[in-house]
Amino acid sequence: MANYSHIRLPYFAPAPVQLPTYEEIMTQENQEAFESTSLKLERHVVKFGDHFVVKYGKKVNLIEGKNMLIIHKYTKIPIPKLYAMYQHEPSGNKVIIMEFVPGPLLHKCYSSLDDKQKASVGAQLRRHLSDMRKIPSPGIYGLPGCRPYLAHPCILKRRAGPFKTPAEFFEAYWRAQFPEAGELRHPRINELTLQFLELSKGHEKAVFTHGDLHGRNIVMREDGSIYILDWESASFLPEYFEFLVYETYKITSAGASGSDGDKDDILEYAKMVQVLTQLWNTYKYLTERQAMSKEGPHM
Repeated sequence: MANYSHIRLPYFAPAPVQLPTYEEIMTQENQEAFESTSLKLERHVVKFGDHFVVKYGKKVNLIEGKNMLIIHKYTKIPIPKLYAMYQHEPSGNKVIIMEFVPGPLLHKCYSSLDDKQKASVGAQLRRHLSDMRKIPSPGIYGLPGCRPYLAHPCILKRRAGPFKTPAEFFEAYWRAQFPEAGELRHPRINELTLQFLELSKGHEKAVFTHGDLHGRNIVMREDGSIYILDWESASFLPEYFEFLVYETYKITSAGASGSDGDKDDILEYAKMVQVLTQLWNTYKYLTERQAMSKEGPHM
């Protein structure tokens, strides 16, 4: 079982030029917002000069930087270099300084790519996911170090776990996404759940997973290579979870085939994605109908 040691903070690494100070970051934020970020979330992202992107705020989670160090240590996946992470006092703001990677985000340019370019992106993602899954697993579903999952709107929404079995995680996931469903046990829910669990057999290993992999978190470089951003949601999850969002499967599977020359496990997830989509839509429909029945007839 893998043992992930504690990372001592503050963390600093060699950078191409001098790192900006906290005071310089504050001044820069007032001048140039790199990414539209809700101020009420107390999370800001700014581009600083030609070399850096800085995330700071009380809602920034340093787990992103720690996850990036895991990726750097165990894989060769192209991601931004991490230069610094620390908590500033007395403001309490957490700060992450990383490499600025030039290029458009994939969701802005994907529709303009031809089939050959989309196949190249898909092949790169499949290689990167395969590389990511070689990271030593702690044998549980949770954060490195066998810690609980953090709150995230696309996963469990609040701290939970770690879980010992994929069935425990799967049940917690649906309770988190549809809390208003309560103990909803519609026959269609049961049918699809059993169908999915049967399909998931053999794909339940706890693997290191990005957790929010879609076009907004992938940079397309001028040479056609891709960089993966935003590792805040990464954790050990069932191997099928990376493809829960349909866009992820669509992008990753582009150009894949079942031939011996391109034998990719990605194709095995197609049916799982289909069933998960049906299950999600069924939950949504039933919970909306349940909410309407509680409201009663409208005059």
